[in-house]
Amino acid sequence: MRRIYSVFIIFFLTLHFCLCTASGLSEILGEESARAEFAFVAKLSPNSAVFSWNCSKASKGTMYTNDGIFPNVHSSKTHFSEWKNLSPNTSYKVILTCGSQKLEEGSILEFTTWISNDPPKTRGIWILGGIGNDGLPIREVDLFDPVTDIWYSSITYVPTPRAFASIVHHKNKIYVIGGMENVSGTYVSSSKIEVYDPYADLWETKASLPSGSIGAVAGSVGDEIYILSGSNSTDMTNGPVFNTILKFYPELGTNGQWISFSSASTIFSRVDMSGCAINGVIFYTGGRTYNSGSANSSTDGFAASANTTTSFSEPSLGESKHGGGGVCILPSSQDLFPADGVYFAVVGGSTGSGNVFQPATSIIPTNRTEFYQLGSGSFSLGPSLPASLYFPAAQTSYETRKIFSFGGASSINIPEDTVYFLDSGNPLGSAWVTHTLPMPRRRYAHKAVRIDR
Repeated sequence: MRRIYSVFIIFFLTLHFCLCTASGLSEILGEESARAEFAFVAKLSPNSAVFSWNCSKASKGTMYTNDGIFPNVHSSKTHFSEWKNLSPNTSYKVILTCGSQKLEEGSILEFTTWISNDPPKTRGIWILGGIGNDGLPIREVDLFDPVTDIWYSSITYVPTPRAFASIVHHKNKIYVIGGMENVSGTYVSSSKIEVYDPYADLWETKASLPSGSIGAVAGSVGDEIYILSGSNSTDMTNGPVFNTILKFYPELGTNGQWISFSSASTIFSRVDMSGCAINGVIFYTGGRTYNSGSANSSTDGFAASANTTTSFSEPSLGESKHGGGGVCILPSSQDLFPADGVYFAVVGGSTGSGNVFQPATSIIPTNRTEFYQLGSGSFSLGPSLPASLYFPAAQTSYETRKIFSFGGASSINIPEDTVYFLDSGNPLGSAWVTHTLPMPRRRYAHKAVRIDR
């Protein structure tokens, strides 16, 4: 049973007064204008939580919990504090302040600890969706733990199997959005949303998309999920998405809520672009133009908070292609190698053009991999994959410092089960290595996700 822990304001105010008195009047006056901003739960587990918050000016930060008051003794604009010895699956409340800010003016966070600390689920790579040997969407979900090199085959099943879906992690859950269902041997556009909670091992259905969505780019930013481009028809010329952004609020109402609006700047009208989100920007590149099926190389980024593309010019890929495995490599301060580079990587794909159907009726797979390190001016050519692959899935293991490529199609409708890995600490200077363990099943047009970022 969940328990809600209340913060006793009078108790905290008394202790707060004592702390302020001890610190000296001059110090209080020097920090009296500081205010807590942008507070969030930076890391969560069954038994602890790490909080991050910014101060409007450099000052000391304080965390108030039912266990007591925990001050950060160093003045800074950014603070981190950990609350330990919590109970699993329990609701808590914390108040965060800066300087001599009044307790009642602090930032309040309410959260629930995880139900489980199953390490493979947290650090593992989830493989979902795609098309199998029989040409049908795959319902089995497989989990790979790169730390132990163990596959957990068929750990769960997607209620409605789909290919070319937008699959994204959001707040420790996995969302399978849109894509294509196979009905009596015919592929049709899907508007379904099914969400998996790995810790509770439960699937639930959320509010459907306003229309079908095939081959779109998805990104989790803050409290919402964004869907860009794609098509709502198996013939791209009949159902392209023109400059429309779909935004999903998972926590509104019982089943969440979708809204549709136009971006303030042009979004590529393409299908099967490679994309992912970094720090509030959804990067996307390549893809097929809706009316001609031509492969593209240009890149852009959608800044969700501004509802427009970024003001700087993102570099183009070295080759035009679609169906590349896209992955954002974003180390955190909690990782073993926090200083590794931040990259947007594109693995494999098809350079073929002139095809406007989904699934594609012809492809030209490529073994090229490219890496855009944020802050640089171009994509850099990475090491070639041992095989040319269309629509592989790519993901990073920060624990083992490896980038993985999973499956993909070696030719039209011929999926593979091979796994390759690369050193994420030096992705441009190392080589892809074939893993000794293949995937439990062959698939392409699938997705590989982590639930912790």
